[in-house]
Amino acid sequence: MFFKTRADSDAEAMRQRTLLERHGREAIGLSPREMSDFITARKKLAEYSETIDGAVKFRVDYLERVRRSGTTVAQLSEEVLESKRKDGLSAKYIGMLRLYLKRFCRDFGERPVAGIGPEELDNWLRSLPGSPKTRADYRANIGVLFSYAARRRMIDFNPIAFTAKPKLIDRPPEIFAVDELRALLEAAQREEPSVVPMLAIGAFAGLRDAEIKRLDWSEVDLARGHIEVKAAKAKSARRRLVPIQANLAAWLRTYSGSVGQVVPDGARGKLDRVREAAHLTRWPKNGLRHSFASYRLAAIHDAPRVASELGHTTPQLLYSTYREVVRPEEAERYWQIMPAAAAENLVAFVSA
Repeated sequence: MFFKTRADSDAEAMRQRTLLERHGREAIGLSPREMSDFITARKKLAEYSETIDGAVKFRVDYLERVRRSGTTVAQLSEEVLESKRKDGLSAKYIGMLRLYLKRFCRDFGERPVAGIGPEELDNWLRSLPGSPKTRADYRANIGVLFSYAARRRMIDFNPIAFTAKPKLIDRPPEIFAVDELRALLEAAQREEPSVVPMLAIGAFAGLRDAEIKRLDWSEVDLARGHIEVKAAKAKSARRRLVPIQANLAAWLRTYSGSVGQVVPDGARGKLDRVREAAHLTRWPKNGLRHSFASYRLAAIHDAPRVASELGHTTPQLLYSTYREVVRPEEAERYWQIMPAAAAENLVAFVSA
């Protein structure tokens, strides 16, 4: 050992002498059997270039894992939810995860996590009521619990990985027909103009419902022609700029200078009235975002660009989840959906 000053070296020498004296006194108290065990253990470990200290750390780590394996499912569930909260995951995700774990805790809450095997989990998943999609959702969310346990070395492996995956039918996403979306926006213009921006942004910029609900007018830049989705408001926690297409700009121009949240108070009831006024018999799930992805891809044939606008890191999710095959002529009509006044001006300009 080396020291910068004589005082530092003297202090360390004193510490080492004190340590040796204390350990020497403890060694005197060892029985012949204990001393023999120590020497034998040291020789055996030396054959593998290991030390007593390393062996003790390994054993203590193992015993800690055994102790931790007594953690119940209910205790671990709360620990997992708290860890997700500290990791900055959204309240919506944590609330959803809590619901799945609550259902799991009804049957396994008092059981030690380490005592639940793949066969038991597989039988439990198969016994759940509902569709294969429901079972797949439970499998994914309960898997979060066991993945956490495996990372913390409470268990040797994630048992969910050895349960059967339900077969899911690959259904194409539902989208709005061009005439349906036009009727919806025109009805909103007549009946509830305050919801026009949220509908138009969903249809022509592809923002998620949750992103639109968090969107502020200060993040809609008509002059520069983009919408800023801030990292704190995005599902992926990554900031992105979504271009404002010509028809979206036309729908938003009337609202230039607005402040506050884009989504108005009482939006749910207002949307119900607009839907009734538009005589829509269906409302596709995530229909506005699905429509944007499908019609945008059909219009520009650039999957990486569309994926980036949607907030994906690769085009894979675009193809597997959002894309619906639409005809080029329908895509052309979709991107020409504009407010009546803007459409008339466009026709007049083209004629001139």
